[in-house]
Amino acid sequence: MPRDVALGTDPRQLVAMGPVAAPSTVLARARREFGGERLERLPLRARLLDVLEHLDRGQVLVMTGATVPSVWLHGHPDIAMLAGVLFTYGYVTIAGRHPDNAHVVYFVLSDDGRRKLLEGRRWWNRLSFWQRLRVRLLG
Repeated sequence: MPRDVALGTDPRQLVAMGPVAAPSTVLARARREFGGERLERLPLRARLLDVLEHLDRGQVLVMTGATVPSVWLHGHPDIAMLAGVLFTYGYVTIAGRHPDNAHVVYFVLSDDGRRKLLEGRRWWNRLSFWQRLRVRLLG
């Protein structure tokens, strides 16, 4: 199935991106559909940090679907498990929508997401090799 945008595209290169008519409605729907786990119980802390890193580098999180939404982020097949955390805690913000399809919405890293990324980097750098290995393998 062809996609409308190359995932991982810099949002500044998406010059034809259209405005989102009701951003609060889109975010409420994303939170409802993907539901967020409490961050303290999240078993994928290293993967969340990796997702935040990719978003910080300019990759775009894409949410599609008129009836059943789905999300994509280049290189992250497990993004659906983490999308609820990103939406619930406000780590992403709406960048715009596809110009021809109002059901394709693009998200970029928000200021809260950038703060969480910096906090996560500090946490990761304090871990020893064995602690990092344990986090990678067991969560």
